[in-house]
Amino acid sequence: MQRCLLLFAFALAACTPRHTAERLILNDTVIRSADIPFGADVRQQLDVYRARRTRKPAPVIVFIYGGRWKYSTKHDYLLVGNALARDGYVSVVPNYRLYPTVRYPAWVEDGAQAIRWTRDHIAEFGGDPAQIFVVGHSSGAHTVTMLALDTHFLRDAGVPVNGFNGVRGFVSLAGPVDTTWTAPDVQELMGPSSGWPATYPYNFMSAVSPPLLLLHGTSDDVVSVGNSTRLAARIRAAGGCAQSRVHHGIDHVGIALAFALPGLDIAPVMRDVATFIRDPRGTACPITER
Repeated sequence: MQRCLLLFAFALAACTPRHTAERLILNDTVIRSADIPFGADVRQQLDVYRARRTRKPAPVIVFIYGGRWKYSTKHDYLLVGNALARDGYVSVVPNYRLYPTVRYPAWVEDGAQAIRWTRDHIAEFGGDPAQIFVVGHSSGAHTVTMLALDTHFLRDAGVPVNGFNGVRGFVSLAGPVDTTWTAPDVQELMGPSSGWPATYPYNFMSAVSPPLLLLHGTSDDVVSVGNSTRLAARIRAAGGCAQSRVHHGIDHVGIALAFALPGLDIAPVMRDVATFIRDPRGTACPITER
């Protein structure tokens, strides 16, 4: 049932005339500024969602969607942008380059560039550039985790990696973040096997890693829940800031649905994210650091 509801909601924008779908999905309290370029490639565009009446400056969430690094578009995530704006955030949903046009690490580089654009421009939309958080689902969560742990991507994009001038925290929803690549199509898009170690987040852990929240469902048969729990444990053992939270009976699609439509009360995913945003270090860091 969860899968059917999510597919119906996400397909609504694609299967009906665009303006009709947007009227059905977006309520009149949300403004969407669409197709803003953050790079030269046609895929390097983003949408910004904000409430018509917002208390400025608002916390900012950059959302990186999934799709096995091969599929999807920001227009499929109207529900996410709408939900976040209604909850008081300014949300940014970027597109990024996909396989087979590119291979790793192009989409991670695009994520870093979208964050740079957000830091430079989000104040124009009522967002607080000192309160930027990055959330990703599935393959997008892998991108988010690489951005959090392999800090050269953000540095190369001109984004500070420490302090209040950078990203305050990162959230992974059902990410393949503590695994090895075994599926042939994923092996192909990740490039030569000699470079695979550089695609594994756990190879970049350190005691100075930014706060990272990893959320997963126990019924996920696409990406096993152990990915989130293992990586959080590894980071904490290394002295870094990470916390995993597991939701029982939630599958790979269901956790995205719970995030996009919190009113369905499937699981408190949005509540988890809101708690983290209010106090990222208090939520994710070891007690000895607080």
